[in-house]
Amino acid sequence: MLDAFSDTIDDLTGDESVRCVILRGEGRAFSVGYDVQRSGDKAAAHRSAYSDWTRLKRNLDRWLALWDLDKPVIAAVHGHCIGGASMLCVCADITIVAEDASVAWPSVPLGGGLLGPVSLWLTGMKRARELSYIAGSSMTGTEAADLGWANRAVPADRLLEDARDTARKIARMPASLLRLKKLALNRVMETQGFRTAFQFGAEWDAIAHTTPENEAMSEQIRQRGLKGAIAWFNEGGSIEVAGQSATDGYL
Repeated sequence: MLDAFSDTIDDLTGDESVRCVILRGEGRAFSVGYDVQRSGDKAAAHRSAYSDWTRLKRNLDRWLALWDLDKPVIAAVHGHCIGGASMLCVCADITIVAEDASVAWPSVPLGGGLLGPVSLWLTGMKRARELSYIAGSSMTGTEAADLGWANRAVPADRLLEDARDTARKIARMPASLLRLKKLALNRVMETQGFRTAFQFGAEWDAIAHTTPENEAMSEQIRQRGLKGAIAWFNEGGSIEVAGQSATDGYL
């Protein structure tokens, strides 16, 4: 599926017949993100930091392909939008969400922080910190729009209609001007460090994936499933290494 996604973006690049792209999920959800319940040698804990970084960079390049696409992208989000799927929306030009959508950062203690640092451009620093620090963080579509993560929230039965109407309005702009407008906006964001935040996030994630705490949480996910592991952790389960306390480091 990821390869097909990349191939589609490649096909759209330079296609003069397309002025605007709508990105949406088929079925009950926009996307539930990556499968963090993988076990055995496929799990991040069983890779070296470098090999894990190369895997993360491939994903990063897929997300940034939307950012770099030579035409605007509208993300139309319904149902669940979880973890890595939220990065597609961050890289889209416009995000429209169903009011009852659920945008979630599982934020299980597995990574060093890829989602939070990138999302702070949209939600602001304080909210990005809260979403990043608390396992199982989520927000409704309405909350996502209120925070600035999305452009607006609409009733679910109007989502696609609204996205198409927005795309039609955008498509009236000459293609050459659209490209220049998008490029100008992207360059300002990149000057502020947007692209660098992606790169740093992947690097910190790769390092964190090699820690004993990461392996302990991965084992809980294998045993309990993702939802069960998050509930276990939030109810007091500990993945602290020997000699450390969950209360160390704060008053």
